[in-house]
Amino acid sequence: MFDPLQVTRELIAFNSISANSNAAVSDYLQDQVDRVGFQVERITYHDDNGVEKVNLVGRKGEGKGGLALLGHSDTVPVDGWETDPFTAEIRDNRIYGRGSCDMKGALSTMLAAGAAFEASELSAPIYLVFTADEEVGCWGAAEVSERSELLNGSGLRYGIICEPTRMEVVRAHKGAVFMRGETEGRAAHSSTGRGVNAHHAMIPFLVEMKAIHDELRSDSRHLNDEFDPPFSDWNIGVNDGGIALNMTAPKSTCTVYYRPMPGQDQEALLDRTRKAAERNGVELTIQKIGDPFSTPADSELVRTALGITGTEKAHTVPYGTDGLVFGRTMELILLGPGDIRQAHTVDEWMALDQFDLAIDAYKSMIRAFCV
Repeated sequence: MFDPLQVTRELIAFNSISANSNAAVSDYLQDQVDRVGFQVERITYHDDNGVEKVNLVGRKGEGKGGLALLGHSDTVPVDGWETDPFTAEIRDNRIYGRGSCDMKGALSTMLAAGAAFEASELSAPIYLVFTADEEVGCWGAAEVSERSELLNGSGLRYGIICEPTRMEVVRAHKGAVFMRGETEGRAAHSSTGRGVNAHHAMIPFLVEMKAIHDELRSDSRHLNDEFDPPFSDWNIGVNDGGIALNMTAPKSTCTVYYRPMPGQDQEALLDRTRKAAERNGVELTIQKIGDPFSTPADSELVRTALGITGTEKAHTVPYGTDGLVFGRTMELILLGPGDIRQAHTVDEWMALDQFDLAIDAYKSMIRAFCV
């Protein structure tokens, strides 16, 4: 008998923060996926620091189409915890521990739902996908999207990102673009007049970045009332390495994290950024993690999920998930146990009643699309 609560306890025990390898927790997950009757594909890669990362794709059943349940096995760091974040604790009808909510509890419900069906019952496959590095850029999802032999050519149209939504249906989220601008100067004691302050070239670039930030919040052309907040994040950071007050900065760095919304003219804003960088001698790099995804409200996936959960309307969220990648090829919803407000917190927890709610909903979705 598959015990999702016990599996969650055992998953929490693995320290799989994104800076570490997730190979050990993936070994455990692979064993679980195999035990519940799935064919398993293992997709490995090394991150920029040379750390091994592992993704898993499981399939049960044959044919085209079907349904994918998608999650990630990495977690955010554990700064500030006074108890052991990797020892699960159950109290007050909650399970505590790093990843309990985001999203090791959900991984166990995915497995439990998949375990409930025999391959012979299925007219289309069930897929279980467990990725690495979702918390730091969805790099594992990108590897799966590019390299998975089970997914590519499968005709798979529908997927559920099992991130915490309190089992409410979410049909859209914002995208993610990371920008980094750098200027070079020359370090010297500021009293000598011999230095070149790298900030002086960066300041006019920052003025333009602030202007874009303000326009995204005030210009109706950029607003979308389907989201809360209704504007795109354009988060600006500045860093000179913490030099002394009496030293000219040899380097100035500006970062911008941009969360585009569906239908927004991203390229116009990115081109404006490129031109500002060129004018001011700023060396600019732009890395698009992924576009926003937006599944139509009348999609069969959305309508079926609303009927199963007994809710009237699908929502949107301002953050991003592996949907930044998988949304390129699938119609997606977010639907998962737990409350996003508990994700990434000290003393992270998930209510125990969310387990059965998630398992029952996923089983019903599988019946709708795979049986």
